Amino acid sequence: MVTTPEPYRGDTTRSPIVGCTIGSIVCAFLAIGIIAAYLPQAVPLVWPVAFLVASGVLLVAAIILLSRLRHFAWAMFFAVARWMAVLTMIFVAMTVLVFIVDATGGLTLAVMAIVLVLTAIDVPILVGFSVARHERVTS
Repeated sequence: MVTTPEPYRGDTTRSPIVGCTIGSIVCAFLAIGIIAAYLPQAVPLVWPVAFLVASGVLLVAAIILLSRLRHFAWAMFFAVARWMAVLTMIFVAMTVLVFIVDATGGLTLAVMAIVLVLTAIDVPILVGFSVARHERVTS
């Protein structure tokens, strides 16, 4: 006897939420990479700020797309995303502390901190969504 598995609660095909969060993370890493390439000298902030804005726009798009989902495993999403957020915020705090101790200051530190916070929001959304969209519907 063959049993059919119960359907998934979320969309298990390609999703624009995954694309937006990965795009946001890539833009954030590009901004950090450009800044890191110039340190400890003065950093031109035009490109890092442009990538920061692009990262923020993609993050907002992902949040809007996520908020429009119906019949989604929200309990699973929040269970996974909550602990990923704790982990990423610890990494962000440690990284910002290293930059402060290393005497990185002013606008460069602010841009780096904002980029790290955006990434710390992106990662829990991406992991939580990726897990929750494969949750099975219970009969």
